[in-house]
Amino acid sequence: MPALVPLILFLSNFLNYLDRQLFSALFPIIAPAFRLSDPLVGALGSSFTLSYLFAAPLAGFLSDRIHPRQVLAGGIFVFSAGMWICALSQGAAGLFLGRSLTGVGEAALFVVGPQSIGTERGSARKLAIFLSAMPLGGAAGFVAASHATAASFRHILIFPVIPGVILALILLSVSIPFPDKGSSPAQPRQVAVLFSRDRSLWSILTVEGTNIFVMGGMSVWISLYLTREKHLGMGLASEMTGVALVIGGLAGILLSGVLCDRISSGSLRPLYLVLQGSQGLSLAGIIIVLAVSGKVLLFAGLLIASVGLFGSNVPVLVALLRKSPPAMWGTVLGSVLFVAHLFGDLPSATVIGLFASKIGLSRSLELLLPVPVMIGLLSLWVVLDNEEKKRTP
Repeated sequence: MPALVPLILFLSNFLNYLDRQLFSALFPIIAPAFRLSDPLVGALGSSFTLSYLFAAPLAGFLSDRIHPRQVLAGGIFVFSAGMWICALSQGAAGLFLGRSLTGVGEAALFVVGPQSIGTERGSARKLAIFLSAMPLGGAAGFVAASHATAASFRHILIFPVIPGVILALILLSVSIPFPDKGSSPAQPRQVAVLFSRDRSLWSILTVEGTNIFVMGGMSVWISLYLTREKHLGMGLASEMTGVALVIGGLAGILLSGVLCDRISSGSLRPLYLVLQGSQGLSLAGIIIVLAVSGKVLLFAGLLIASVGLFGSNVPVLVALLRKSPPAMWGTVLGSVLFVAHLFGDLPSATVIGLFASKIGLSRSLELLLPVPVMIGLLSLWVVLDNEEKKRTP
């Protein structure tokens, strides 16, 4: 793979997660500025996800049929326009429109990125480099938000727009050699056939959905939780979360990339074991964050949770790419993103907001963050147990 492709993908994903987390980290300022209630804050977070999940299958379908470079450039243009609209908005309607557009644009990137890397030797580490932009971009969003005030937050929202437009123009004007997937594109119905024949992929889908539920909920609510329930200042809460994202996220992603490259393509069992370890770390970190109050322990919990939550992304993508033919990669990834986000972070932000209005934010997070991780762990345990029974004579 030409070196320019991973670099373009990394920069695109960095802007993606900078944009995504910056807006959520600014909720402590945006909510009072626009007089948003907790349920409305949750609905605003879900508006991004709703557009994202419907755009993902379309992006996958298109990327199997036209050059991925065009899909990626179009996606970057759209999510940059969404951030511009949010920055200029004078009311809640503008915020909802802007976040919906960012969801459409960012769906294209996460479909194009993994299939452009593929399954060649060392691909898991290349996926890890691509995914390392998630914690780095997310942390950059928290850091940028930590310097925001009620008077300056609109200028900070514009921050990712110009680099995004420049990157999209580069993609359209320069011939970048993305890998050729070869055979004719698959039809959407073939995805259902693939999953019906390989039931173990349902566990991958379950883990992805529950993981996205937790990450979506934490993305929208962690800043408000740390400031409201743990009584931290916004600057400290944003910086603490940002550092934990960088260190823990990078550690989890890069370690998973190294481990997955050592796993042969013949069996998913080792990938499930990597996922099981990641989910266990996620659960431990979340429990620590919810149970303690000291700054050091809160940071430790955020760090451990970041290792687990981000570390699961590489084995999930490796399993999906290895278990489907190249001509189906876009359609498979788009379909999985649709289902995972439909049951993941689409409801998570709103559900947490509704529970928070009834029983308080702290109790709602104590209920709605650990349980999905436990469901993911249970699905992995069932698959590993079934595979062990098959291996036993």
